Amino acid sequence: MPACATTPDATFDLDVPDAVAQEAAWYEVGVFPGLCPSAALLEGGIPPEGTVARLAFAASAETPPGLGLLPKSTYGIGAVARAADCSVIATGCAASQVSSGGTLTVSLSAVSGSPRGACASGSVCDEASCLPNAGDAATSLGASCSLQLVGAGPLADPLNVDSTLLSAPAIAATTTGFLLAYREFDPAAGTARLTTIALDPSGGAAAPVQTSLGGSCVASPETDATGLAFSGTQGTLALSQPACPGDGDAGATSAGVDLVAIDETGTVANSAFSEQDDLGITLAPAHALASTPAGLLLAFTTPSTRAAYAATVVNLGFASSPAPVAFSRFDGLSTVTSALVVGTDFGTGLLALGSATVDGGAPRLTASLATEAADAGRAFVRTGTPYPAQWVSASGVGSRILVASNGTSSAGSILWTAFDIGSTVTSSGDFAPQSMGTVSFVDVALHQDHAFFAAEVDSDIALFAFDKASTFPVQLREVDFSSLPIIPIGSLRDGLVAVAASDTRVAVVWGTGKTLGSQDDVGGYAVFACTP
Repeated sequence: MPACATTPDATFDLDVPDAVAQEAAWYEVGVFPGLCPSAALLEGGIPPEGTVARLAFAASAETPPGLGLLPKSTYGIGAVARAADCSVIATGCAASQVSSGGTLTVSLSAVSGSPRGACASGSVCDEASCLPNAGDAATSLGASCSLQLVGAGPLADPLNVDSTLLSAPAIAATTTGFLLAYREFDPAAGTARLTTIALDPSGGAAAPVQTSLGGSCVASPETDATGLAFSGTQGTLALSQPACPGDGDAGATSAGVDLVAIDETGTVANSAFSEQDDLGITLAPAHALASTPAGLLLAFTTPSTRAAYAATVVNLGFASSPAPVAFSRFDGLSTVTSALVVGTDFGTGLLALGSATVDGGAPRLTASLATEAADAGRAFVRTGTPYPAQWVSASGVGSRILVASNGTSSAGSILWTAFDIGSTVTSSGDFAPQSMGTVSFVDVALHQDHAFFAAEVDSDIALFAFDKASTFPVQLREVDFSSLPIIPIGSLRDGLVAVAASDTRVAVVWGTGKTLGSQDDVGGYAVFACTP
């Protein structure tokens, strides 16, 4: 029975059946805020995100590592046993109030059916994770976050070869790699389609999963972004839908949002339409949907109210009628044109981009962030001072939220601003692509202590890796996609780019443009290696 984690608050032990202990090569332990996750989630291993603390250690270890200091609260302590090929052979979880010490035993039980999570060909199981194996180069692939390209490819064929409206794509890390998603709209036929594509750690793409979307019409083009959030093995997509006029009442449809449940392969498990006819939802180009301590949140704006909303999504519907977040939370913004949401273990960030009058001058586009602690219960508090921006993106991990925007001095610079939940102290810096071109848009992803920025720069895409994201970010390297002929960049415009990261990989997806002509590819993806 291996000892698990020791903190100043509590000690945890694993109770492992003899049959499991004989096969186990690694153990993983994750501390989840609140209650235990589902057994189905644990059968894929401890997820890389959504835990307060997470560790992995060899089954033969005499003294496993500790989890560190845990704030006094209620947690679900999840644990899994992995075989030598990383397949999960046993799982268990116990809920506990961590306060003044004591020992909590987590009992593991063998999984029913075939174990999941085994490493694919070309990977090896190390520290309970599948890492690339390239013979003698196995230890160097991605070392020091080298951003070595491991795979790239195009997106699916367009919905209409002559003219298609393309949403900004979204991408998320999963337990098996990544999942990307985007919507297409055919303005000639008035039809819409959702496409999801699963990527494996070697950069290979599964066959696209394409689903027709109902309620569309020629009179109401669908042009905004795709929202995507993943937790464990299950994900949710959000797609806004404008109202369609009819002849009288015949054929008319209401405005609202399609909420779609998907798995790691991109297969649609269920979907529902949430009617919001009095609002007319518009989603931001990135991070419109996020898993937060308060649940799954959808951030959006509306043309009628020009306000930011943060609506809780439960069972593919809104938990209550969405209400705008007060402008006072955003330091004097008079209107909001775009809203993003970021969830971390410690709280939630709601980022607004809109107009504000500064020092009595003309209104200008301004970004402002409001945050709330994990136990605040929809009490967003202004964080820091707003600043000029034409576009914004954001990501978070732990207590840190990092916002990317255009720099104030040049269209070719990228500004990062670091916020910590519960603090009004900020830090910031800027950097510029080597090509010195105009930056159309930048998406950002935080994972562990790394930050990744994917930027569309003129007709190229640049990926930047930063270390020390939790303190003061330091740039490690830049990769320009045009320097790698294998990447199918296409003719870029409109800044449709998104990035996501896992323990060993970084994936970027992009669309060619918001309106595709007969000579345009839809877009592409690229996967890079990044290990400590």
